[in-house]
Amino acid sequence: MQAEQGTIRRELFIEAEPATVFAFFTDPDKMARWVAGHCELDARPGGLFLANVAGSHTARGEFEEVTPNSRIVFTFGWDHGMEVPPGSSRIAVDLVAKDRGTLLTFVHSELPEAQVAPHTDGWTHYLGRLVIAAGGGDPGPDPRAKAA
Repeated sequence: MQAEQGTIRRELFIEAEPATVFAFFTDPDKMARWVAGHCELDARPGGLFLANVAGSHTARGEFEEVTPNSRIVFTFGWDHGMEVPPGSSRIAVDLVAKDRGTLLTFVHSELPEAQVAPHTDGWTHYLGRLVIAAGGGDPGPDPRAKAA
C-alpha cells in the first residue's frame, strides 16, 4: 500500500471516538499501552515525542502539528539509528469520525527506501495493537518486547 517511495500508508477503522484515539497518540500512559514501553509526549508544536518501543528501541522526534481530535504530525527517528536518525522522517495521523468510530489514516514518509519494509512490519504490528487498545481492549503483553 505505497503511493510514493519512502512512504507507508495505512487506513484503519477503530471502534472509538476520535477524541479517544487522539489520546493514544498524545497521552504517554495510553501510548505505552500499545508500544509497550516508556513514553514522553509534549503534544504541542515544538514539543518532544519520545517512545521506547518494546523496551528496546527509542524513537525520538518533535510534534509539528497538533489539532485536537483530528490531526497529529510529528518527526520520527531512532536514537542510535544511523539509517533513520531522530527527526529524519515524518508521521501524519488523521482522524475522522465514521460509523460510530474513527477512520485513522496513518502516513509515515521520508523514510530511506531500504527502511520501508522493516518499518511497514513494525507499524503493522503496533497499529494492530492500537486498534485493540483504543477500542477498549487489552492488547496484552507485546511479544516483541524485551523481558525486563
